[in-house]
Amino acid sequence: MVNKKNLFWLSIIIVLVILGCFFYKTLFPGGPDLSFVPNPIRDRATNSKKLEESKVTNHPLKSAYFGDLHVHTSLSFDAYIGGTVATPSDAYHFAKGNPINIFGQQKKMKRPLDFAGVSDHAEFIGEFYSVQTKGAPGYHAMMARVFRGAADDEAKSLALFQRIRKQKKGGERKHMGFFQGFGTTKSAWDMILTAAEEHYEPGRFTTLVGYEWSALKNDGHLHRNVFFRDMVVPDYPISALEARTAEELWENLAKYEEGGATVLAIPHNTNLSKGLAFPDVKNDGQPLDANYLNARNKYEPLIEIFQAKGNSEVHANFWKNDEFADFENNTYNPIKENNYVRYALKKGLEYKSKQGVNPYKFGLIGSTDTHNATPGTTVETEPNQNHTRVDLTADARRNREWVLSGGPLDKGKMVYEAINPGGLVGVWATKNTRGEIWDALKRKETFATSGGRIQVRFFAGYDFENKYDNYDDLVSAGYEKGVPMGSDLPTLPPNKTAPTFLIWATKDNESANLDRLQVIKGWYKDGVLNEQIYNVALSDDRVVQKDGSVPELAAAVDLKTGDWDHSKGATSLQTTWTDPDFDPAAEVFYYVRVIELPTARYTLWDEIKEGIKYPADAERTIRERAWSSPIWYSPK
Repeated sequence: MVNKKNLFWLSIIIVLVILGCFFYKTLFPGGPDLSFVPNPIRDRATNSKKLEESKVTNHPLKSAYFGDLHVHTSLSFDAYIGGTVATPSDAYHFAKGNPINIFGQQKKMKRPLDFAGVSDHAEFIGEFYSVQTKGAPGYHAMMARVFRGAADDEAKSLALFQRIRKQKKGGERKHMGFFQGFGTTKSAWDMILTAAEEHYEPGRFTTLVGYEWSALKNDGHLHRNVFFRDMVVPDYPISALEARTAEELWENLAKYEEGGATVLAIPHNTNLSKGLAFPDVKNDGQPLDANYLNARNKYEPLIEIFQAKGNSEVHANFWKNDEFADFENNTYNPIKENNYVRYALKKGLEYKSKQGVNPYKFGLIGSTDTHNATPGTTVETEPNQNHTRVDLTADARRNREWVLSGGPLDKGKMVYEAINPGGLVGVWATKNTRGEIWDALKRKETFATSGGRIQVRFFAGYDFENKYDNYDDLVSAGYEKGVPMGSDLPTLPPNKTAPTFLIWATKDNESANLDRLQVIKGWYKDGVLNEQIYNVALSDDRVVQKDGSVPELAAAVDLKTGDWDHSKGATSLQTTWTDPDFDPAAEVFYYVRVIELPTARYTLWDEIKEGIKYPADAERTIRERAWSSPIWYSPK
């Protein structure tokens, strides 16, 4: 007969074992769960916007719309770890000019955007949905608790960020141990889709659905932002933990298309790519073949030339003849020429000549890469920057080491040496709707700015007049007799000697006047890559000297007040320009760069407003600018 006392204690032990197993399983759930989950392409639109879209006024000559297509919220692991709790819906509220809470303060943008796209990292998006969402699978896991606890602890959050950044297995990153399957990824994606639908207001504010595919190789950034034309999207995004190479990403985009989606990808931060953004070989070491060239040409029509982590156009070390190359030159050491977009644009001409396809035929955009869910925060006077607590205060910007050091050679780089407020993307579209904005992106009728609202138009053709008296006539002629930025010029007609370009730019009403318009030309012929910069329009009645130089304007910034010279420069510049050195036998591209007169950089505003003292060699002024997308010419 069983002793009742022993039976009691046996029952207690059994209960404790069961409870222990339960709590152990709760704290340490089995994982990562990589079980297959179907990923069909479906129309996820919840509200028909077709009637609203049909009522939006159409502008035949097209209008400029400004947006931000690089936006992170609390669903991105690095944003959440840094303390960001704002959601995709909050980000769209902010972009529309509504106040949101950022690190305990109400923040509101003075000038709302016309469009925006949340682009949270697809990597770990399921994990961080679980971390933040009560009742979600994995919410009570020990590691999820660690992340929640670290979000308010700066030292812990930095340590966790570096741990994730360097996490590798066999040289590759992997899902976290508490990952409870792609169902959690789908739930996070649903949040992004819901926010995009909720905030889309045709004619007033456009949302584009997207995500960031964030591949790393030897710590070099090979990231792309993926955007869809409409709500025909996969049930969840495929990240760089599943599609580990660019080739695999493009294969997945092709599968999206097979299911009915319309999609493109936008590379960014090539300045931090360690020479891997524009490779000479595929990931397997083999030469770039037709499949690679065609896939990249098809799926990557654009590139982000400027953002908060630096300028990807050129670097002063390699473009010594470009007087404006020393501009927000954040990079990893050793510095490589093939990190930069101008190099890629030239190299693409060589591929076109030799293999018939240009894989680097990029239109140009800018964006912020905000990790605070604050799209469009590009004003130099704004004390809240874009990298969570890393650059939240003037003291942090001045005295902290930058978190993305690229190895021993980069140790000691400070935050102010690495970051800026970021850029914007401008598009020329007939109206502010999803289809029209996305189509403008796809056809590359886009321009980038370093953060301001400069507008620039660029056309090329063979039958333009020598001069146009007004803007409407210039733009009408551009479309009727030529091609806009992002396009290909027809082959030179027999009765012509060179193409002519129509160029127009107008200032940001809240910034300095314009200094000049430049045409950047690159060409490939006889095995040589070449480039040249032409100053084609100057303010204040200046003329280009015989040696090609331009007399500088004495337009100083007051280092005590931050005010700039309002008496010099032009509110707009316009010209008709013909290439004096055109060679019809060469592969050629042209793009326009618009240069402002100097204004105060945020570092100077920190000194004026916050009493922070930067080193003597720190930049205190900035020449804001804009870049048009290129126009290409091919002899065949």
